[in-house]
Amino acid sequence: MPFHAIAVLSGNRQKTLPNRSEGEMLSEIVIPFVANGVITAKWGEKVQSYQVLELRVFETAEPWDKRKGALSDQIKGKRNQLMRFRAKAETLLSSKKPKVFVITPIQGDKHGDQEQQRILREYDDRFETVEGVISDAGGVAIRIDKEHALEDLVSRIKKEIKSAVFVVADLTDERPSCYFEAGYAEALGRPVIYVASKQSVSRPGTKTTIHFDIHMNMNYFSNHTELREKLASAIAKNRKVLFASEG
Repeated sequence: MPFHAIAVLSGNRQKTLPNRSEGEMLSEIVIPFVANGVITAKWGEKVQSYQVLELRVFETAEPWDKRKGALSDQIKGKRNQLMRFRAKAETLLSSKKPKVFVITPIQGDKHGDQEQQRILREYDDRFETVEGVISDAGGVAIRIDKEHALEDLVSRIKKEIKSAVFVVADLTDERPSCYFEAGYAEALGRPVIYVASKQSVSRPGTKTTIHFDIHMNMNYFSNHTELREKLASAIAKNRKVLFASEG
């Protein structure tokens, strides 16, 4: 019987991992998810690592064939079997990829007006760019956003920063929470790569202003391509320092 996983990612995205055997589903998908909330798999043409907020596992009588319809139609009415797999996974260990905490403004609203939706999409797209660069470098991008419980938000942020090998901080739009998180990372001695777009996202046409002396280490960008290039370069140049705790 084939098994299929639906992985819910940050930013309300979903990835499907269809047609796995029971052993493959356990070893390749469920164990890494249970161990550290991260799944590494081939999506499209590239192998990528993603922070997964929620995982669902379904079994069907026949393999899924996309030519015959959507996977959602084939698993409709099926029971989520994650708990059965989780019980097995919790007795096993999985190797962990180094985590990189991403500080980013939490702004916009997917249910808001067009402007609020634009802001939300920009920061989600920006995170996907950072996520791809970090994955290419051998790490996993982690962020705390609206999917996480608000009552323990600060504790969750501190926990993730403590477990990260380094931090990428987007200080666009001068959000106090981002400065707090960056300061906490600095206090812990975590290396921080600072990035910011040259213009505000919430106030287009307004030049980004960075407080304090960290502007000397700021990687400014005009678009996602430049963000990708500058972040990749910063990681490559400082790799020994950034991944020192993994060595």
